[in-house]
Amino acid sequence: MMAAAAVMGPRASAVLEFNDGHDEINVTASYGITYDSNLFAQAGGGGDSSQVLALGSQYTRRAGLIGVKASLGLTATRFHKFSGEDFNNPALDATFTKEGGRLTGSFGLSARRESRSDAAANVFASSWNYGSSLQLRYPINRRYYFTSNTDFSLRDYVENDALFNLKSYAESLDVFYVYSSKLDLLGGYRIRWGDAEGGSRTVDNALTLGATGGILPKLNGSLRAGYQWREESGGTEGSFRALTSSLALTWPVTTRVTLTGAASKDFTTTATDISVNVTAFGLSASLRPTFKLRVTLNAGVDYSISDFLGSRGGGRQDRAWSANAGLSVPLGNRFSASISYAYSDNHSNVAFSDFARQTASFNLSARF
Repeated sequence: MMAAAAVMGPRASAVLEFNDGHDEINVTASYGITYDSNLFAQAGGGGDSSQVLALGSQYTRRAGLIGVKASLGLTATRFHKFSGEDFNNPALDATFTKEGGRLTGSFGLSARRESRSDAAANVFASSWNYGSSLQLRYPINRRYYFTSNTDFSLRDYVENDALFNLKSYAESLDVFYVYSSKLDLLGGYRIRWGDAEGGSRTVDNALTLGATGGILPKLNGSLRAGYQWREESGGTEGSFRALTSSLALTWPVTTRVTLTGAASKDFTTTATDISVNVTAFGLSASLRPTFKLRVTLNAGVDYSISDFLGSRGGGRQDRAWSANAGLSVPLGNRFSASISYAYSDNHSNVAFSDFARQTASFNLSARF
């Protein structure tokens, strides 16, 4: 969504430290002007410009057994033509981290209102999103350790009876082997339960192998691949099998140029209660021409294939690609500016879902 893109540029911050530097408060503010040629992500969808104001604060505590990071923010957007889509979206996040002792990990909670263009449902929609995450790590010996991730999410759509609220629970357990000082090998199992108000319920199982750390000289990140299967019940009945994978790698080509690659393949459920098998690839680059000026150039390309499954999917397939570029420039110690542009094209065998889209934004940030 273009409104979101406007506040993704560099933000200035003010820092208040107290309690001997163990506690810190950051305050941010940004203002952006955006244009989206297809706000509703559909064939013939209308475009509009908007103004975006974002305010936020973050509290961090690094003392004692438990570290704390909490943030509070508000994004207000006003559209020029589609004023009925105006929104004020608050966001609240809190994370508690334990880094000492044998058992380490973190627990996070989040609640936020989100407004975005949904290419799968071909609408502009708002929802309340709630989530929690518990991540644990326990070492067995110098070579082996276990991790556990427990996640919950709820997307509650507002003012749109055609969309179904989505609820998800997931539990994953991985065992890691320390192969070297820079590389860990892993294997794991994940189960995920999904519940949509459209009536369907899903259970996903996945078995994966992978690695994390220094994959190759100068190539860092993580990768995993495996096999997954989904069982549907309730409103629809279906059984689906597919490979699954996730990859995120970073290559610092020089001190000024960094390349980042990402890929994923997984099942998901749309807001219209349809199972989708999504395969996605992305490549991005970050360039700082001179360290003295601190100017940053960013560019990226993405490609995805979305296969809509089962009787509700109707054989729909979307093949989408996009390209984007951006520039951020610090303006002294108190201000910064950024501009960005993106073009995307969603090729679909369903005419209503076949569309192109252009977005552009200009953003200013200030420290106060």
